[in-house]
Amino acid sequence: MTELLYLRDAYLTDFTATVLATREGGIALDRTAFYPTGGGQAHDTGTLAGLAVVAVRKERDEDGTDRVWHTVEGGPLPAVGDTVAGTIDWERRHRLMRTHSALHVLCG
Repeated sequence: MTELLYLRDAYLTDFTATVLATREGGIALDRTAFYPTGGGQAHDTGTLAGLAVVAVRKERDEDGTDRVWHTVEGGPLPAVGDTVAGTIDWERRHRLMRTHSALHVLCG
């Protein structure tokens, strides 16, 4: 299961994590600050291990484990077990947070 750091600190922009699994163009970590697409809100973008994060999805694996998969572009994937650094695109995150809050106010 991926630890969801954004639930404890919505303002967290930088973090480190361990790579649990990889697949073509994707990385699953033991913990992440990247918010995945869901609940009507768009996913975060940023960088992970020096690669551009272009999509983030929460998925249930065949064994029933929930993982957050980061779709990345820009180079080779890190190896399972590597420690990687992630950085959230704060401008985008903050804009999405403000829009999300404003919609709650407008829609009651």
